[in-house]
Amino acid sequence: MYTARTTADRDALHERFREANEICEDCSTHPAIAVLRSFNRHFSSRPLTRSELLLFLASMASFNRHTIGGIAILAGRLSDQILPLLPKVGHEIGAHVLDAAVDEYGLRETNTHVELARNFAEYLGISTEEIEARENACAAAVDLGDALFPWYRERPVAFALGVHTASEATSVEEFVPWHDIFLKFPQYRFSCEMPEFAYMRAHYAHEPGHIDSARRCIARYLDVLPGEHDHLREGARAYLSLYRKMFQQLDAQIFG
Repeated sequence: MYTARTTADRDALHERFREANEICEDCSTHPAIAVLRSFNRHFSSRPLTRSELLLFLASMASFNRHTIGGIAILAGRLSDQILPLLPKVGHEIGAHVLDAAVDEYGLRETNTHVELARNFAEYLGISTEEIEARENACAAAVDLGDALFPWYRERPVAFALGVHTASEATSVEEFVPWHDIFLKFPQYRFSCEMPEFAYMRAHYAHEPGHIDSARRCIARYLDVLPGEHDHLREGARAYLSLYRKMFQQLDAQIFG
């Protein structure tokens, strides 16, 4: 934990939390979220055909292909940047991001989330080979997946943290509705406790906590490096711009 703070220090940290809340709020009110919610309304209106499910699941796999490793790398990059400035407690800031990687790597369950996703798709009759074929995904999903590799690894740390925060903000809006949608239609043949439904169940449980962790990480990060505010916002906007295109394409291609 931090050492004793002065009143001025506490006031500054309070201001950083306000800034972090603003960044998260900007993510949740970005037009990309409205596009996703429109897609979800259509998604909830009827079950998808096999070809539509393939497009949807292949697109999710394509854009997430570098995310799991990217989150873990971001946690390390945060520590590398912060530790010279806060050698005693710098790891605490990166730990807020590492917590999401722990879930993605399945360390709280028995399988990684990639494995859970494959089991989920296979239960729906779609093979791993089909899911991983980039030509089965929409073009914007491929573009976003390709962009995420350098965003997490090569762009400024604050930019990558903004990307991660936007990703967590959208994940809540994805998996909470999708969990219920896949249970809604008997054509999908899921029940909540089935092993094959663990992919949805795990994200439904963990994603709300991830955005809270991202918010705390931003506040602590800006408390140390207040000048990185613009890079944070730039990263979030870059992610949400491509994300919006992805769900516009999916909505048009699946629901017309």
